[in-house]
Order: sequence, then C-alpha cells, then structure tokens
Amino acid sequence: MDSISSRARTAFRWTLSLRLLSQVFTWLASLLVIRLLTPADYGIVAIAEMVLMLALQFASAGLGDVLVRQKQLDESYIRKILCLLMLLNGGLAILQLSFAASVAAFYQQPALEYVLYASATVFLVMPWITVSSNLLAREMNFKSRSKIDFAATLSGSALALLLAFYGFGFWSLILSNIAVVFIRAVGYNLALRRFYLPLFQFNGMLPALKFGLTLMATGILFTLFMKADILIAARFIEANQLGYYAVAMHLALMPMTKAMPLINEVAYPMYAAIGHDKQRYQQIFCYMLRIITLFCFPLFYGFAATADELVQLILGQHWSHAVLPLQLILLTIPLRIISNLFTPLMKALGFPSTGLIHVSFSLVLTAIAIYFASGYGITAVAASWLITTPLFFLFAVYLCASRAGISSMAIIKAVMPPLLLSSVMLGLLYGMQQLVLADMAMLPRLLIMVVTGAVFYALTLRLCFKERFNEALKFRL
Repeated sequence: MDSISSRARTAFRWTLSLRLLSQVFTWLASLLVIRLLTPADYGIVAIAEMVLMLALQFASAGLGDVLVRQKQLDESYIRKILCLLMLLNGGLAILQLSFAASVAAFYQQPALEYVLYASATVFLVMPWITVSSNLLAREMNFKSRSKIDFAATLSGSALALLLAFYGFGFWSLILSNIAVVFIRAVGYNLALRRFYLPLFQFNGMLPALKFGLTLMATGILFTLFMKADILIAARFIEANQLGYYAVAMHLALMPMTKAMPLINEVAYPMYAAIGHDKQRYQQIFCYMLRIITLFCFPLFYGFAATADELVQLILGQHWSHAVLPLQLILLTIPLRIISNLFTPLMKALGFPSTGLIHVSFSLVLTAIAIYFASGYGITAVAASWLITTPLFFLFAVYLCASRAGISSMAIIKAVMPPLLLSSVMLGLLYGMQQLVLADMAMLPRLLIMVVTGAVFYALTLRLCFKERFNEALKFRL
C-alpha cells in the first residue's frame, strides 16, 4: 500500500514538474498567438476543435482504460485491443473526410472543410497512442510520458507561434495540434520499447467492449457538454463575437484543462490498485478534495477580479469584449474541477455508468440553457453557466458520494470555507477596483489587487479556518 502511494506521489511529481515547465511556455506562446490572430480565426478553430474532439472520443472507445484496469494482461490481448482501435479509427477517418463539406456548409465556413481534411490524419496514429500511453500508465511510468508530453507541447507551441508570425492564421493552430499528436505517437512507442501489431481475433473481447463502450459514450457526451456552447451558439452568433467567447472560454478553462488530466492520469491507476481498500481510497479522495478546493477557489475568483487588467495588458484592447464573459465563466470553474475529481475514482471502482448518467444530465441542462441564452449574445451564454454549473455539481455529489461510500457533508464541508472566503475576496477586490484604484494605471492596479487578494485570503483562512490552513501548510507532493 505504501509502495503504491509512493509510486503515485513520484509519478505526480514528475508529471507536475514537466507539465508546469511546458505550460509556462505554452501559455506564453498562446497569449502571443492570440495577439497575432483575429477573433474570426478563433471562431473557425473553435468549431474545428469541437468536431475533432467529438471524433477523438470514438477513437479510443474507452479501450485504453481497459488496459489499465485489466488484472491479467498478455500480448495477444493487447494486440486484439489494437486491432479494434485500428478498425474504429479507420472508420472515423472515412466519416470525417466524407462529412467535412457538409459540416463546413452547416456552419457557413468554407475554410472549415479543408481544416477537417487535414485533421483527419491524426486517426492514422491514434491506435498506437492509445495502447502505448495506457500501457505506460499501467506501469505508472509517468516519467517517460511526462518527458514526451513536454517535448511535444514545446514543439507544438513553437510551431504555432512561428506559423502565426508568418501569417498562416488559423492554420497555425490546426497544424501545430496535428504535429503534437504525431510527436506523441512516436515518443510513447519508443518509451514503451515495444511496437505491437494488430491481431485479427476477437474472442474474449466482449467484457472489454462493454466497459470501453460505456466510457466512450461518457466521453462523447462529455465532449458535447464541453463544446455545447460553441455547437449551439455558432448558429446564432456571428464569427467575430463567437471568437471573443471562444477566447474567454479558452482562457477560463486553460488551468483546468491542463491540471485535471495531470491529476486524473495519476489518480486512476492509483485508485485501481487500492480499490479493494475502502478506507484508504476514501481518505485519499477527501484529502485531495480539501487541498484542491483550498487553492482553486481563490485562484479562479482572483483571476475573475483582475480579468479586465490581465486581458488588456496581455492580449490588448481589441480583446476587451471578452472580459465580461471570461469573468462569468471563471466563477464556475472550481465547481467543474470538483465534479471531475470523481471520474477516476468511479472508473477504478467499476462504476463507469456513473459518469454517463452525470454527463447526460449536465449536457441536457446545459444545452437547454445555452439555446435560450444564445439569442441574447455571448454575455448571456456565459451567464448561463452560472445557473447550470451548481446544479450538475450537486448532482455529481448525489451520484458519486453514495457509490464511493463518501459522506456528502464531507464534500460540502470541504467546499464551503474556500468558496465563502473567495467570494468575500472577490467583492473586496471589485470594490477596490471601482472605488479606490479606478484612476490608477493598469499594471500597478493589477499588482496591488493580486497582493491584497492573496494576503486577505491567507489571513482570513488562518483566522476563520485554522485547521484547513494548517493542513495546507503541511501539504507535500
């Protein structure tokens, strides 16, 4: 047990350290690329990413997770999984190529057709990425995976920046994303030191298909949920305004989309290894929840308070229309992060249907809200998340807590202190911004607000919730 925890901790350190290094470069490159591209460019990219993300959910069919969870794993089983993945990805490539023109016509974006043609090339290597990455995860060899991800991310970011600088527009992001996929395919298989070939036999694959298809359905619905705003709003909002919204959502989700895979990559194999020890996984989950909520609420609420200054200083005045949607979305991100923490635990405990039920509810709720909000512009679309997010968070707690044997009150008690203090901090910073610092230059105003927010949160946490403060001080990776 201690060995598993130690390996998980080591894996997390490696993943975190290299991910942070790569993200510093990626965020800087992303901000520079945003300055070089137009809102219309981001509108096309947002639609293309939505289509590709949906297709990629079919690409793994949940079979990669089967490789991690399978107790007895031999070469023939791996090759059968690879065969299924190759057949599936070949079909997906043909479908995307066939419907590219229709999708472009539906969204009235002619350039989208050629973007979808180009992005279909990733299906050539996706089977080997799925197999190799999950076999490395099964071995908890996150050191090698982290190094490869680091190299791929840096290469992709550099390529995007270079292409944007030379005027490639939206193609700079499309081509760089394709390059990242191919670099990972080569790197993962080199790290595995094995190159598997498919075995065209399917006996004994039914349990794997059932488990995998449940996870695949969950992943598809989750992708639709994540892109429901773009999918629906793109029919009602012009490309320029959609670009502002897409950038606001991209900036708001950036920390979450980078951090959550890191946590889930390590958490899933760890939970799978200790799934028989109820007390152990409950302790680990609740501890992770308390630590993550303590940091994510002030981070995102502080980001919301200073969004105006940050956007105008970093992206430029022409992106100011993205500020209010960004602020509204940022307020919902902590609850979305907490909802996602249940995912690896539920998969490891053998409850893949839990995620399917939760994301189905979330998708229907979100789609209805965004459909009615789209007619009122991007601010209304962003505001709709303030209504839906607390509802699907509470539904996640209701579904998952009982199945994992975790008290719902333990989850609520972990959330409330940082939520309350961060809300007060947000109000304080907004008041300072409007009443005290309104005439000050942006950079010193930003610095004063950041320092004030950090000091206020730390002091009030120490005074009001001393136990949580001390637990945070003792936290070690």
